[in-house]
Amino acid sequence: MSSEDKELSISQFFKDYTVIEYLALLFPDLPRRGLRPLFADGKVRSGKLPVSPRARLGDLEQLSVVGGVDGIEPMAMGTEGGGIGILHEDGQVVVLVKDSGVPVVPDRQKEAESCLAFLLRRELRQREDKPVEEYIRPRVVHRIDRLTSGVVIFAKTPAAERKLSASFEARQVRKEYLAIVLGDMAAARKTISVPIDTGRKGRMRWGAAGKSSETVFEAVERFGTFTLVRARPLSGRTHQVRVHALAAGFPLAVDSLYRPSATWAWGQLQGIDRLTLHARSLELPGDWEGERRFSCEPPEDFSRALDELRRGAAASGGASFE
Repeated sequence: MSSEDKELSISQFFKDYTVIEYLALLFPDLPRRGLRPLFADGKVRSGKLPVSPRARLGDLEQLSVVGGVDGIEPMAMGTEGGGIGILHEDGQVVVLVKDSGVPVVPDRQKEAESCLAFLLRRELRQREDKPVEEYIRPRVVHRIDRLTSGVVIFAKTPAAERKLSASFEARQVRKEYLAIVLGDMAAARKTISVPIDTGRKGRMRWGAAGKSSETVFEAVERFGTFTLVRARPLSGRTHQVRVHALAAGFPLAVDSLYRPSATWAWGQLQGIDRLTLHARSLELPGDWEGERRFSCEPPEDFSRALDELRRGAAASGGASFE
């Protein structure tokens, strides 16, 4: 093997993956159509022998790519990591409580072993006593931002994946967020219908050229400088709640991507230094068989910030509730 070749480690938790599925996980920024020529040219090998994209990882002792992959370094795929919080599990789905800072799938800022999909897969396999080919493979059907905490649902079967994906696409899944925003939202209810488009440097933007998007905001508690709002996105665009809150004139109180200049607000929100957004609940459509609604209260840092706001509001005349 030359110095330019890339030898890839094989994680025991992904032995039921096909080789192309594993490469797609190791190189999330490269689409599969960019991986297929590597197989056609015989560059993906086990030892000196080319391997098929459909070969099972568990059948291989070695895996390498001749010449590497366009100079891209693979995600680290170790076997260590923390646990996960399972909110609900049945034969069709598993519902997790995600911490802020944990990506649902690998991103550029986290190793693949730290993403929620990896942690869930490892959790399920560690407790199963089955052949590799019978392992449950939880499937991603939606995502929430890496810095957002809260409810995330995974499908456990292909049939559940198809049905859930169709439900999210048809906007039949009711999602509810809690957000601490900057400003006094006097209106009890505000609906923002602003198209969202891809911007620069990881940001989204609103404008006529974007995709149709709608979010309903409701004031829950008012603290003068800040407001706790309930946000219900009726569509599923990237950063939708964050962008629509900004468009409404009430940006999230702590959001380094969309309000980097508002760092003074961080000092006023004691106990929290991350995105002030929590995915509180998720409700599946009425034709779903089994439990349909899943919810979790905000984590400690979010609740602590709210307690500080309530104490401050009480000292200055009292908070206003919905």
